[in-house]
Amino acid sequence: MKTSTPIVVGPLLGFERGDFYTVCILTDGLAGTPTLEVAGQKIPFTPLELVGAAQFWRAEFQPAIPGGATGGPVTYALRATDGSLLADRQALTQWTFYVPGATEAARVAYASCNGFSSATLLRDTSEPYALWKKMAAAHAKAPFSLLLMGGDQLYADAVWSAKPGTAIEAWMQKGYSEQNSAVAGAKMIKEFTDFYDGLYPHGWRNPTMALMFATIPSVMMWDDHDIFDGWGSYPDDRQKCDVYQQVFAQAERTFRLFQLRGAANNRSRINPAAKHYSLGFKFRDFHILALDNRAERTYTQIMSEQNWSDAKAWLNALAGEPVKNLLVMVGVPAIYRSFATVEAVYDTTPWHEELEDDIHDHWSAKPHHAERIRLVMVLLKFLEDRKATDKTKGVLLSGDVHVGALGQVWNERRQVGLTQVISTGIVHPAPSSMAWVGITLTTSDTPEAIDDGDTVPEMLTPAGGNRYLRTRNFATLTVGTDSKLWVNWICEDAKLKPAFAINF
Repeated sequence: MKTSTPIVVGPLLGFERGDFYTVCILTDGLAGTPTLEVAGQKIPFTPLELVGAAQFWRAEFQPAIPGGATGGPVTYALRATDGSLLADRQALTQWTFYVPGATEAARVAYASCNGFSSATLLRDTSEPYALWKKMAAAHAKAPFSLLLMGGDQLYADAVWSAKPGTAIEAWMQKGYSEQNSAVAGAKMIKEFTDFYDGLYPHGWRNPTMALMFATIPSVMMWDDHDIFDGWGSYPDDRQKCDVYQQVFAQAERTFRLFQLRGAANNRSRINPAAKHYSLGFKFRDFHILALDNRAERTYTQIMSEQNWSDAKAWLNALAGEPVKNLLVMVGVPAIYRSFATVEAVYDTTPWHEELEDDIHDHWSAKPHHAERIRLVMVLLKFLEDRKATDKTKGVLLSGDVHVGALGQVWNERRQVGLTQVISTGIVHPAPSSMAWVGITLTTSDTPEAIDDGDTVPEMLTPAGGNRYLRTRNFATLTVGTDSKLWVNWICEDAKLKPAFAINF
């Protein structure tokens, strides 16, 4: 059988609301329209946009869903117009994923921080993609049916590592005010465009990672590093300057393609007409709300009023529908160590600007206190309303902080609680021993009420692990025969086998 290898990125297998699956590829030098062959169907791809000289394609399909508690494998292939099979960078020409039965307890994986924030970290990490290999091994034994990725799917921070003679480098040489008033010219915009065009082909080229993206349907929501470090947490004069806005435009363009799989993914978006990209859908025993905490973020807000309104409308629309497990994805943990002490120090010094975007990224930062309470109360109210019937289990999924952890917020008066699972990073290393000492000295995990005293968030310790898993990890979520939602962290440190059962 003839094969050709024009696939630059992909296949990227995705899941969308209503049991629609998608396959996306980026090809270079391919003549004609390729075809997806799956489950006896031949589906022409739709061209979306050019990424540099390469073409981004999308195809969608609905496989037959087995009616019982047992699913089955689905194999697909890609074919060019001349009849040849398309091969990926590893010369694979077909890929198989698992479709769970309609009543099956599907296995879900969750990961974040899929890259390195500096070349030094990459250089000093002995096996950069060890956790992807662990996922591949686990997937081979018992297949995952869905992969949720909660932010920093790659790291775009190097956009500012400009070479001499570039427009970006010339801008970097200006003073702060002059930078903010500068207009990004055609040369600079092209430099930004070229950078983000190359980001995904470079960042997602690892063979094991690529295999997981091709054989586990994924749903992704961005965080700051998908744009660049701290996006949305800078003062307004910086955030709204033309250069920053031009960077965002290129990051947004490639995010829509590679992570959301194009503007055609309007099934999953809770409001396709909005500027935010929040997603909402059902997958077997899980209702999943992936909140966009970056597209409209500012120094004083995490989500716009439109985003809040759309999220509450999506939750309200679930009235009358059984909800066993509600998973809410937020990039940065809403329940985590308090930064109040370090904030107080920065507020008294003239040199805090360099680090303030890191502090303002957190839900517990002063400007976000009210919004954090709002998030918790909206979700607790949803769970309280269903306590007598569904006994819905509510889980926040987050990453960002480069340690795995478990949190809980409990309202004593309402007798209702929300669990938070932090899993990070699947590639980015954990803080060094010295860095972690600094974090623990300047932050606190002492429980503190966040509203009228009835609602208390606190950090917990999962069985078989430490309170903070300072090791690379990803999480798995499965509904057991006991109806509990079991969370397991798969850690690079093989001695750790942390697990937790959610049964509120």
